[in-house]
Amino acid sequence: MKRTLKEKLQYNEARHTPFSIGYGLGVMLYSDYKKMDSRGKQVISDIIGSNKRLARNGDEMGKGFMCGVRDAANERKSKHKH
Repeated sequence: MKRTLKEKLQYNEARHTPFSIGYGLGVMLYSDYKKMDSRGKQVISDIIGSNKRLARNGDEMGKGFMCGVRDAANERKSKHKH
């Protein structure tokens, strides 16, 4: 059974681990991206880039952040397909 973004977010919010904190931040930042002006979008892109490097180096919060961004992006894409 596929979990929704909301379910994944609720699960991670209850865990209080570095991964779960990063997950919540990734979802939140990705959802704010469309609302930002060009400067804000650049800041968010820079934060995503920094977390991508952290995740590649094994940082748990960075991994959670990137998973949150991925899941939020997939949720947005699936809504556009229907």
